[in-house]
Amino acid sequence: MIDVTCAVIRNEEGLVLAVRRGPQMGNAGKWEFPGGKTRAGEDHENCIIREIDEELGIDIVICGWLDEVVHDYGDKKIKLIPFICDTLSSRPLLREHDEYRWMEPGRLVTLDLTAADIPVAVQYASGHNAVPAAEKEAVEAVITAEAGTELARMMGRVSSVEEITMVAQSAVNDTILLSQLVTFSSSTEKRVGSMSSWALSKVVDMDPKVLAPYLALMIEALPSVPNESVQRSFMRVLTKSDLNDIPQSHHAPLIDYCMTVMREQDQPVAPKAYGMEIMASFCTLYPEMVNEVVGVVQLVINDASGGMKAAGRKLIHRLDNRQ
Repeated sequence: MIDVTCAVIRNEEGLVLAVRRGPQMGNAGKWEFPGGKTRAGEDHENCIIREIDEELGIDIVICGWLDEVVHDYGDKKIKLIPFICDTLSSRPLLREHDEYRWMEPGRLVTLDLTAADIPVAVQYASGHNAVPAAEKEAVEAVITAEAGTELARMMGRVSSVEEITMVAQSAVNDTILLSQLVTFSSSTEKRVGSMSSWALSKVVDMDPKVLAPYLALMIEALPSVPNESVQRSFMRVLTKSDLNDIPQSHHAPLIDYCMTVMREQDQPVAPKAYGMEIMASFCTLYPEMVNEVVGVVQLVINDASGGMKAAGRKLIHRLDNRQ
């Protein structure tokens, strides 16, 4: 069996990227989620980041996972490992495919997809549907019953947007669960940390104020977070939060961290983008920072992707208008 990764890539509008296989590819003319086979010794996360860069020339950030799909094409049997990813890029560079479309999640299944990609499209689209009340109550009952180690195990088993949303909805009204999610975000078990921090990034969309007591802890944890998924989620939470909820004693450490992230060339696109937004917000409190922030943003976007350049130019324009 061949391990193959694919990416459900979302843009800032929540649309999903689908690409059509070119005439030189097998299953030519079929639509799919981009990706490819893992190399010897390569883990799945590194594979999908490499494949998307090679095939489409865009930066992605891994945000989650969907269930694996096993499919037998007759001449080969594959295990498809789907990742949910975000991007700031809007126009991929097609090196193997001959067309692309940004689609509403529910319309992905209307495309002539490859056989293995159809279950992925159905899975992702189902995560955008309303959760039946009975099912939601059942899941919430499990969440309420779980505690400590058992909750960590449960978070390690979470795999869909739907499940993460349920966890986040419960955490908004449960301070114990919320506190545990913050603690588990620093877990040495990568999946537990990623899923817990992903839930927090959903919580901030529902009610930013409930996370206010934990912002200082997140800032202190950022320099040593266990993986990039946790870094991305924490920075997203801080981007969406009110600066007045961040203790003044933590302003300088957060500013220094964001400056470091923005200057480091090997940092992924999402932390840099969130760093820019956080710094722009601080400029409302500390106007004397504007020129330095503008200078760093200009350096960041010099060799960046089109989406990153556009985001950086908008931010510079906003800051220039404040002066």
